[in-house]
Amino acid sequence: MKNSKTSRDSRLDLFKYGIISSLINQDDIKIREECQKLSEKEYFYKGENKKYSAETIRKWYYKYKKEGFDKLNRKTRIDNEKPRKLEEDVKQYIAELREEYPHMTVKNIYNKLKEEGYINKDVKIDTLYRYCRTDDMLRRKVIKDERRRYEKRFPNETWQGDTSYGPYIIIDGKKYRTYLIHFIDDNSRLVVGHGFYLSDSSINVQKVFKEAISTYGIPNQIYLDNGKSYNNIQLELICARLGIKLTHTHAYDPAAKGKVERCFKTIKEGWMYGKDWNLFKSLDDLNKDYNKYLYEQYNNKIHSEIDDTPNNRWHKGIEKINHRTIDNEKLEEAFMHEIERKVNKDRTVNIDNKLYEAPSIYKLQKIKLRYYIKDTEEIWIYENNERKEKLNKLDKQENSEIKRNFIDYSKIVNDEREVEEYKEEQNERKYEE
Repeated sequence: MKNSKTSRDSRLDLFKYGIISSLINQDDIKIREECQKLSEKEYFYKGENKKYSAETIRKWYYKYKKEGFDKLNRKTRIDNEKPRKLEEDVKQYIAELREEYPHMTVKNIYNKLKEEGYINKDVKIDTLYRYCRTDDMLRRKVIKDERRRYEKRFPNETWQGDTSYGPYIIIDGKKYRTYLIHFIDDNSRLVVGHGFYLSDSSINVQKVFKEAISTYGIPNQIYLDNGKSYNNIQLELICARLGIKLTHTHAYDPAAKGKVERCFKTIKEGWMYGKDWNLFKSLDDLNKDYNKYLYEQYNNKIHSEIDDTPNNRWHKGIEKINHRTIDNEKLEEAFMHEIERKVNKDRTVNIDNKLYEAPSIYKLQKIKLRYYIKDTEEIWIYENNERKEKLNKLDKQENSEIKRNFIDYSKIVNDEREVEEYKEEQNERKYEE
């Protein structure tokens, strides 16, 4: 009876092993030198003599040491077992779904993502299965096991901030998804800042945050989600100017902000799920109705965890600490965005595809600019944190009407040679006369 044939992969494994076998018991210091020697030899494979570079032989050797003989001929992708088509916002939404619906199947999550427009037909369900087996999702379980309940001693020690999906409303005949941005006080559970918007952008988050500070003062710390709208350089600058410690949760761990997440759940059950959203024709209508609910229900209703209303507990506690406040003018300036731009030869600066004119002294220089988040048209030059000059928006038609000095072309000569020739010609005429 004939022996079964060795598979092609196994034969190649053996061939590679035959080359690197002499390295197995070598000191690591000599590996590079030995690989160089092996690269100078010829090896017979598949009917022909071949040579392999020292780098290739060295890779085989370290792959054997790390993964063993069975994996010697298997190529390992750098992103093996990791999803390659899921964006960060998709992963964040998956984490939220897993948190809110722990028994939701991967297939149901996949259908939900397609329904909400987070993924297209190019993303297969296998990609989602792979992601749910990755370390990111497993790590969330470890974080849960280590989590402990806590509560700050006084108001304004820490605010938690996050965004929740709001209802769909029809504006001017078009359907829009809304987003509810929230900041709540950790000690009192008071909703200090809130607002419905059509996008969960960093600008909208900062608007809510600014309004919260204007009403309730400056917190010592804010504890925020790890998404782009909450984790960006502009928010870091704002917190630095106001002396606020900025911290973020672990990635894909919405339960870390337990109080704000519980607040969202209470709001959905007590207000959101009982509304006819067809009656709301604008964000103003939505925000007005929500403001009424917060005042009459959430902020002024006994909270089971604190045995008091959030509003009462905040006002009682704030009297016991040094309550930091700020006037509106300084607050607006603290929230200004800061960017750096180089002034072009024509003294223009491009900001969000809009052109502005800078004074001529800044031509071809890099300048620091700041602008209010509520008004991107008002842009100022800053030097050493001091406001200098305001940039004007470029008006090409107005520039075309500016009077310019008349150029006397009769006084223009081309070069020194022509001047000398002209002088000689004049002298010759005088001599002839």
